[in-house]
Amino acid sequence: MRTDAAEVLEAAIPILAKDRAASMQTLAARAGISRATLVRLFPTRQHLVRAMAEKILDDCDGALARAEAGDAPVRQVLAALVADYLPFARLWNLVYVEPDVLGVPEASERAEEVFTRTVRLITRAQDAGLLRKDMPATWLTSTFCGLAETAWELTLEGHMGPRQAPDFITSILLHGASA
Repeated sequence: MRTDAAEVLEAAIPILAKDRAASMQTLAARAGISRATLVRLFPTRQHLVRAMAEKILDDCDGALARAEAGDAPVRQVLAALVADYLPFARLWNLVYVEPDVLGVPEASERAEEVFTRTVRLITRAQDAGLLRKDMPATWLTSTFCGLAETAWELTLEGHMGPRQAPDFITSILLHGASA
């Protein structure tokens, strides 16, 4: 039985991604814990959602820090960002659309900063000729996040393996969907 808050958050994130209206009882049952354990860790749904947002934003910060680290060529930086796509999928899926999170100015500010940092990396990829310059970097960043979310959902539903997702994202981001 999961009793660690981090494990419970990790279990709850995909549940809420698929069922935003999931009750605390439903979340506990699907996470394999009792409702009492869930409430001990997160007294209210709002506490749980805020903790999820904080975890997702921390994960995005970590992914961006890893991608931004060192003097790697831009292609490697973009590859590192795509390989670490999961936090961005979760950010796009949960943080931007969950009302309990949007009501928290700190979470919204952090989400905006994550987006801005990602735009800077995408701009570097445009400047290096990896991505089209005729598309706004904000649009390409949103596309990356949308592709990450789609890849995550396909993985959760069993339509794609987790190791296929970065290749899917890279292929569509760099080459589009044309034959």
